[in-house]
Amino acid sequence: MKHRIQIPFLILILSFSFQFTGELKAESNSESEKPTQQNGSNQTNLNEPTNLDEAKDKTIVLPKSLKFGAFVDTFYSHNGNHPNSKERQYTTQAVRNDEFNINLGFIETKWQEDKIRGRLAFQFGTSVNTNYAGEISKDTSSNQNAVKHIQEAYVGFKLSKDTWVDAGIYLGHIGYESWISSDNWNYTRAMASDYVPYYSSGVRVTTKFTDKFQFQFHVMNGWQNITEQNKDKSLGTQFKYQFTPNFSITANQFVGNEAPDFERKQTRYYNNTFFEWKVLDWLSFVLSGDVGAQKTKESLSYEPWWKEINPILPMYISRESRAFHQWYHGTFWTSVRYEDIFRLSFRIERYYDPKQILVQTYTRNGFLTNGYTITFDLLQWSPGLLRFEAIQRESMDSVFETDQNKRTRVERLFVVAATIRI
Repeated sequence: MKHRIQIPFLILILSFSFQFTGELKAESNSESEKPTQQNGSNQTNLNEPTNLDEAKDKTIVLPKSLKFGAFVDTFYSHNGNHPNSKERQYTTQAVRNDEFNINLGFIETKWQEDKIRGRLAFQFGTSVNTNYAGEISKDTSSNQNAVKHIQEAYVGFKLSKDTWVDAGIYLGHIGYESWISSDNWNYTRAMASDYVPYYSSGVRVTTKFTDKFQFQFHVMNGWQNITEQNKDKSLGTQFKYQFTPNFSITANQFVGNEAPDFERKQTRYYNNTFFEWKVLDWLSFVLSGDVGAQKTKESLSYEPWWKEINPILPMYISRESRAFHQWYHGTFWTSVRYEDIFRLSFRIERYYDPKQILVQTYTRNGFLTNGYTITFDLLQWSPGLLRFEAIQRESMDSVFETDQNKRTRVERLFVVAATIRI
């Protein structure tokens, strides 16, 4: 009787034991199917969040609309006058004589989406130092050294289908030639382009009235300045009409006070108009004309008798003036391109500033100068570009420096340049 009682009890215990063991094995098998990672004596379940996974989750994915780029423009120029000074006058491009140097270099970030855009570019080079020489240097928060390395820094918003508004620092809207030399047919800029703003600080609105008619409106601090010198703001406009895919006209205007607050207003008016005509795939022409007028507080008056009193000082004397004075210039470009092998470009120009509003020479006829430029470009290293350029400038007065501290009417320059933009 005793054995009969123990056997069923033993069977009951064994059944519970097998059931419990089966559940443990099932749990063990299910756990073993999950991958594990050995780290010393500790095991980490890869299905659990790890530091690596958290880092991946926090990784910033750059949008496809964000692009980066860079540009380098290096040159060597030889001046036939062999001037004592290393600095060329009346220009901002290839400004150093008989010297290897960097004309312009920059790095950029551009963002372009459906409703927002912007560009941030930092720059350096000899043309940068020359162009920002007129910026105020005495202010602490905004001065020449603080702003000259900013080529562009603006943000834009799309207001409607064909209308954008941009605010910040951006490249100037006047003239045919760009500051970026590889965008131009000639390496150096025309005299007309050298004496208009390379950059502006303000707000611009760009819109299209039709597929052929585009318009810009600018409110700016002034004529090529970021740090303001008066309480007035300057206005600018641009009208561009595309007659055909190969022929267009662009008209740029500017009006603004160019005097500091402690002086009487000196309003400047300026108009630049140019025609672009792509005759054939390999032949193009551009014709540009400019006229400026400014009401100045004083003008330079030619006084021959002054030379008898003091032969060293200039014969031009500053005199009080309340009249508008004008200056003019015209430029013609033509370019011949042979596939992606080479390009040959010519430029003829004439600049006349008799009252020396923008260009001070302290001579009888002011800055009355003709220019002739020929440029040969080798294109097969795109996006690199190798350039050879010869320039001759002829002035009515002796305004160009020579090697004996004298002046001559003619300047001849030869430039070799290499650029790359990515």
